[in-house]
Amino acid sequence: MINEERVKHMTAMAIFEKEMGPEYQPMLKYSKKEYIALHGWGGFLAGTILYVALYVAIIIYLISNEVIPKLTTMYMLLIALVGLLAYAAYIIIHVHNVRRRASRQYKRGRRLIKELAAKYSKLNYMYEDEAQQTKPLLARGYKDLD
Repeated sequence: MINEERVKHMTAMAIFEKEMGPEYQPMLKYSKKEYIALHGWGGFLAGTILYVALYVAIIIYLISNEVIPKLTTMYMLLIALVGLLAYAAYIIIHVHNVRRRASRQYKRGRRLIKELAAKYSKLNYMYEDEAQQTKPLLARGYKDLD
C-alpha cells in the first residue's frame, strides 16, 4: 500500500533537489571561509578584467578625440596615477560586495541544506514506522496477545 504523505514528501524533496541542488552543492564541499575566499578571488579577477577593459577604452577615447591636447610625460603619469587610485578604490569595494553576497548566499544555502536534511530524517522515520507496522505481531515485540 502506498503512503500518500510519504509520496508527497518525496516529491517535494525531489523538486527541491532538482531545482536548487546544483546551486547549493558547493556549500556541501567547502567551509564558509573557503567558499567566501573562492568567491572573493573570482570577484577580484572579474573586477580587474572589467576595470582594465574600461580603463583602456577611456584612454583610447581620450587619445583619439584629442581631449588631451599634448600627451606629455606629466599627463601620462597623472593618467596612470588616477587610474591606479581609482582601481584600488573600485577593487576594494567590488571584492567586499562580492564577499558579502557570497556570505549571505552561503548562509541561505546551509539553511536550506539543513531543511533538506530534516526532510530526509522525517522520510526515514516514515519508512521505519511503516516497516514496524507491516511486521507480524510477534516480531513487533508484543509479549502477550490476550
